[in-house]
Amino acid sequence: MFNFGKFRKKRDSREFWAWLSANASRISAAGPEGAAHAAAELSRVFKSSYPDLVWEVTPNDSGPWTFCVSADGNPGLFDAVKSAVSDAPSIPGWEIRAFRQRGSLDAVIEMHGRKLSYDDIWCEVERDGDRARVKLLVRGLTLESAKDLLGAALVLLDNAIGEYDSVVKISELDNGPLPSAPVRSDKCFPLSELPGYLDSLEATAT
Repeated sequence: MFNFGKFRKKRDSREFWAWLSANASRISAAGPEGAAHAAAELSRVFKSSYPDLVWEVTPNDSGPWTFCVSADGNPGLFDAVKSAVSDAPSIPGWEIRAFRQRGSLDAVIEMHGRKLSYDDIWCEVERDGDRARVKLLVRGLTLESAKDLLGAALVLLDNAIGEYDSVVKISELDNGPLPSAPVRSDKCFPLSELPGYLDSLEATAT
């Protein structure tokens, strides 16, 4: 008898969305703690349909919850993210979004005892067509602190401008220490102003 191996079940994206449609109200009714408890099950079902992508749930006390499908910053998976979201049905009380969205500019990141906020990061920019070369200037950046501070700075950057723009609108990313008394100009300003700058590039290019 010949053994040609096991049949592999073809992945069907509808399986995940059918599961989320059936369980969304249960998850949101349990609040943020319920979402945390459901994370393992949600991950298992999501990965069975979208093994290369990642997900994120944002609870909301006064509005719809958000389910985000992300490429985790990998541009080669952007089309897969768009396809996944296009497959999603309408789920009452939930919003389905592609890519991690822009977040609050009041965020503070702490890594290994080091804290970093948007007040601690400026950026130098140089226009590159409808994109920009960006240099992050980080307060307290040294060779010794680089591992912790640069990791936190990238999280704040991604949170400020969103996953899609961090890949599509930035052509080159560099870093350096923030001077003790930085001088604001059209090409050097706090990181919190970078989202508006990137939006202006798109507006002037059209």
